[in-house]
Amino acid sequence: MFDLIDECGKDLKNYGYKIKEYGKYGITIASLKIESEDKSKEIGLDLGEYYIINCPNLYDYGMDCGLTISQLIEKQIKKLLKDFNVVANKKVLIVGLGNPDIASDRLGKEVFDNIEIDVLSKKNNVYKFCPNIYFSTGIETIEMVDMFVKNLKIDFLIIIDSLTTNSLYRLGTSFQITTTGMTPGSGVNRFGKRISMESIGIPCISIGVPFMIFANELDKNYKYQLILSPKDIKENVELSGYMIANALNKSLKR
Repeated sequence: MFDLIDECGKDLKNYGYKIKEYGKYGITIASLKIESEDKSKEIGLDLGEYYIINCPNLYDYGMDCGLTISQLIEKQIKKLLKDFNVVANKKVLIVGLGNPDIASDRLGKEVFDNIEIDVLSKKNNVYKFCPNIYFSTGIETIEMVDMFVKNLKIDFLIIIDSLTTNSLYRLGTSFQITTTGMTPGSGVNRFGKRISMESIGIPCISIGVPFMIFANELDKNYKYQLILSPKDIKENVELSGYMIANALNKSLKR
């Protein structure tokens, strides 16, 4: 199972995958657009746009680098909002997925905590929600999201979650944005129902950062499905959550 598109095992350059150097902090920016069913089946990825910011030395550079990445995330979000015609009067719901009680899986909660909304303003059109996991609520995440979308008449959905990776060097240093939605628990093989435009009925984007890696990715002889995370996981998730929330706050500021 893979969450990051460039870990799908295919040579994506043959399908239009582009990567370029940002020129600062060792940041690279990669993108891929899958616009046909044939291309989707060949690669094993859903139709839509994929965008990844990689910065292997993020935590060596610190906040200055983090703010630069936040600006890059903001730029891409603004582009997608424009593509989907999400103007000032449109209602946006931000959903922070994951298990807030597990450090490596609480990215969604960190973003949720840092999202700014003006609940006292009649003009407020940004909402946020952190549903927790199925094993804590007994309710499929998609059912809760669908309820809010229909009752609040939401126009656009933004989903945030922690991902898994095949590489130690990408833990907390790759930021993936897609227009294909997200499946709760997919990274740890606990599949919920996919939240996407097809299942919810409105456009959505997903934002994810890998904070987990399976032990057998490091040692192929390891028999157990143990999930590992960085030693500084708490601080890393907090920084990433702030970076993403900062980008969203600026992108959605009316």
